[in-house]
Amino acid sequence: MAVRTQTKVLTAIVGSYPKPRYVYRQNGRSLLDSFGFAFDRRRQELGPAEFSRLLDRAALEAIKDQNRAGIDIVTDGEERRGHYVLHIVNRLEGVDARNRKPISMRAGTAQQNAPRVIGKLGYKEPLVLEEFLFTKRHAKGIAKIGLPGPSTVADCVADEYYLGDRRELAFDYADAIHPDAAQAWGLEALERCFAGLEDRATFVVHICRGYPNKPLERKGISYKANQDYYRDILSWLSESRLDIVSIEGAASNLDVSILSAIGRKSVMLGVIDVGENEVESVESLVARASKALRFVPKEQLILAPDCGMLELTRASAREKLMNLSLAARAVNEQ
Repeated sequence: MAVRTQTKVLTAIVGSYPKPRYVYRQNGRSLLDSFGFAFDRRRQELGPAEFSRLLDRAALEAIKDQNRAGIDIVTDGEERRGHYVLHIVNRLEGVDARNRKPISMRAGTAQQNAPRVIGKLGYKEPLVLEEFLFTKRHAKGIAKIGLPGPSTVADCVADEYYLGDRRELAFDYADAIHPDAAQAWGLEALERCFAGLEDRATFVVHICRGYPNKPLERKGISYKANQDYYRDILSWLSESRLDIVSIEGAASNLDVSILSAIGRKSVMLGVIDVGENEVESVESLVARASKALRFVPKEQLILAPDCGMLELTRASAREKLMNLSLAARAVNEQ
């Protein structure tokens, strides 16, 4: 870890923030359903130069919203990303993002036209450096940038090169992103992404259960990853070289007693529901944080949304972040 030592409860967002309508006219769920490719169509409509200008404007607005709310760990809202994973993957050697192929996802609950891996994954160009430097210039708090983990990447591509060897694919991906940056090999591949850089930054892993999907919920289809594995995952990661582990806890009303399994690591606990625009009260957030503090000390707790805020309205996201910051302040004053 290369940032200041944590001495109190902090606040953060996981990654994404709502897209303004001048960047993307539809809602966040439609962008997710398109696997981010609708973003490419928007770029073609506006032209690369104009689209890039609007993305910078959107990223700056997202950062300013977090600054105004008093959020401690700030991202650019991933405003430049049509899709969290493919924004990175599509820019690697060995990937064909144009001639896509259908793959099954989320235990068969969804099918997507995914980019094809047709050669060895490799580094081709800077991936997130400029985005991070932009955030660092404008954030009042600690700047954070996100990269998809190797296991997530393996789930989001159509592999035609590694012949089903997900471990080799994941390791090559880790090597490919290294210049920028719950299987037996998963942690090893994850740590390989930042090997040798441990003392130069703080490393966070988000254990994602999946963005909210209201259409699937209305059909009664279960699509979220099982949160019962969180205790084992926290215990497992407590011995890793990672600094912070981010988990969802709001929508699922997670049993926060599992936080004791994190050992000396910090935990970024989801206390904001990113699937509902209804704003949590400061009082409810304080109560949730106070309950978590029975199992981890203040210097190991970071309050955050469950996942990315892409599907919320901008107004809702702003209010949720304001209340999140107020709740953290109240908890720290107790």
